[in-house]
Amino acid sequence: MTILQRYIAKTILGSTGLVLLVLLGLYTFMDFISELEDIGKGTYQLSEIFSYLALSMPKRFYELLPVAALLGSVLGLGSLASQTELVVMRAAGISIEKISKAVMLVALALMCIALFVGEVIRPVAEQKAREIQSMAQTGTVGTRSENGFWTRDGRHFNHIARILPDGRFQDISIYKFDEDNRLLTVTKAEEARYEGEGWILSGVVESSLNKVGVKVSTAEYTQWKSSLNPGMLNIVIVPPEFLPIWSLLEYIEYLDKNHQSVNQYKMAFWMKVMMPLSSAVMVFLAVPFVFGPLRSAPIGGRILVGALVGISFHLFNQSFQNIGIVYGIAPWFSAALPTFLFASLGYFGMRRIY
Repeated sequence: MTILQRYIAKTILGSTGLVLLVLLGLYTFMDFISELEDIGKGTYQLSEIFSYLALSMPKRFYELLPVAALLGSVLGLGSLASQTELVVMRAAGISIEKISKAVMLVALALMCIALFVGEVIRPVAEQKAREIQSMAQTGTVGTRSENGFWTRDGRHFNHIARILPDGRFQDISIYKFDEDNRLLTVTKAEEARYEGEGWILSGVVESSLNKVGVKVSTAEYTQWKSSLNPGMLNIVIVPPEFLPIWSLLEYIEYLDKNHQSVNQYKMAFWMKVMMPLSSAVMVFLAVPFVFGPLRSAPIGGRILVGALVGISFHLFNQSFQNIGIVYGIAPWFSAALPTFLFASLGYFGMRRIY
């Protein structure tokens, strides 16, 4: 990397960081106002709100990065253009292609940052944030619905009413069916904890159904063999879009094995695959903004157009994701189409300025 490329990259990264800080501050303030409505629920007070918002920062950072990348790149390159630095570079024989290479180095750096935040920091932080919020408001870890969590494991259908912070289940019901979908047994337990490679149920009441009638037996402790493991608890506590890719793949395999719907999780997987690329595409779009038809426009106009394009991408991306789930479109296509459409827009814009 030349000194000039480092200078361009440093300028764009600085502008992107500034835009990101402003957007994070704005969204955090809006989240704070929203959380104030729940203050007083259980032990949910200002200290819990601040902890929740602090742990939610990686989520907002990840969501806002593509828009911030576009605005920061437009702002950084626009600043160089307004101070005639780009003119001097061109006069010195630096081609637009070389300047674009420096911009793409920034795109590569932002892709790495997005991967690290999305796969390492955000899942852990979001899970902890939701645990703090749920524990303060209800005293238990929040589940997917007010009626508990359902899961299928072969011929067994399991209902878990509550999940405690240490990973234990409370109020479990296990329904076992035969190949003709006839109910064979109903097992209810007060609690389940994971030990070794299986679950230990306590306070167990088992009802066996046959042609004669119902036979009820009780036990203080019994084993429960299930492919559900504590590593999958994140699926219950945290929505799929906040999970690391490896956890999503594990759960998709689990659902496929038990013949359950996986489109929502496959969509989340492909959205996570495309997200770093989306940040790079947003940076790529900034070059035609500065050297193309907007080169003579004031910096405010460029920022406005950049904001409109960034918001359009965000809304189109979210809308097409939901459309894909509703109409059964292939998840990889629904996740990739918005990014490739805007990448095509950037490509044709670059063709015009070369």
